[in-house]
Amino acid sequence: MKIDGSYGEGGGQILRTAIALSAITGEDVEIVNIRAGRKNPGLRNQHLWGIKLVAMMSNAQVEGLRIGSQRVKFFPSRIRGGEYKVDIGTAGSITLLLQTAILPALFADDKIVLKLRGGTDVPWSPPIDYYRFVLSPLLSQMHVNMKLEVLERGYYPEGGGYVRVEIEPGEIRGISLEGRGKLLERRGYINMRNLPLHIVDRMKRELRGFIFEDDVGTGGRSKGCGILLVDRFEHTVIGSDHLCRKGLPAEKVAENAWNKLKREEESSATVDINMGDHLIPFGFLAKGKTTYYVRMVTKHMSTNAWVVEQFGGKVRIQGNRIEIHA
Repeated sequence: MKIDGSYGEGGGQILRTAIALSAITGEDVEIVNIRAGRKNPGLRNQHLWGIKLVAMMSNAQVEGLRIGSQRVKFFPSRIRGGEYKVDIGTAGSITLLLQTAILPALFADDKIVLKLRGGTDVPWSPPIDYYRFVLSPLLSQMHVNMKLEVLERGYYPEGGGYVRVEIEPGEIRGISLEGRGKLLERRGYINMRNLPLHIVDRMKRELRGFIFEDDVGTGGRSKGCGILLVDRFEHTVIGSDHLCRKGLPAEKVAENAWNKLKREEESSATVDINMGDHLIPFGFLAKGKTTYYVRMVTKHMSTNAWVVEQFGGKVRIQGNRIEIHA
């Protein structure tokens, strides 16, 4: 199968989804024009390691696996359980590695343990807490058995994060999120390393009605902070996040995350805008139909839907409602 990496949004998501589905279906894939429209086109370090990880898991042969390459050929074999270690070597995103690896792990012949080093909370990717407290609960509803442990935080540019993930293979079940149900609680997760404690207090003062859980400490080579806000409903979970950065006051970090969450709350969405993208390949591989509503359909979502359709999936986007099945 040949896939044009410049289609639609044209980013790394095409690569991640295509490699994961290739490993699962056993279909050889060639991806061309990888990130062609980006300032630095082709494979970057985190894309390289994502492909390497799935290649290890599926005993695949790979051509074109080098930084800057805009063409990759992937020839998978059987997905094997076991322990796999990856050190990205930079602050490259661990969650983007997981976006590539979680799906194939569910089709392995035994449990997979991933020990991953890199960035846990870095720009242009979901923070690790989003995977812990938003993605994981929704995947659990789809009968996905995954345990994720953060052993060390890694911020940009130092990196140094360390995450351990256990994934049990098993059948994915479709999920029907036609409504949120009653709001049960609001939680705030603040993480910080090697910065003054008053930053955490200042974030909390901007937010009312949240139960906070802090992961704050010193040690490690990284310094930084971030926040994740989560609405837990009867039937679903919705999240928003924001990273700290130099020159941005702590109050503004909290305000930005809260404004993103309010936009989701004020819509009829049953998953947040990022989850609308994440769930598409899971819905394709699930037994039964998966349905949910999003605040708006992004180019990321429509591009991911296109990739899934290349592998035979059916994605129907009608207004803000998304329906996926094999």
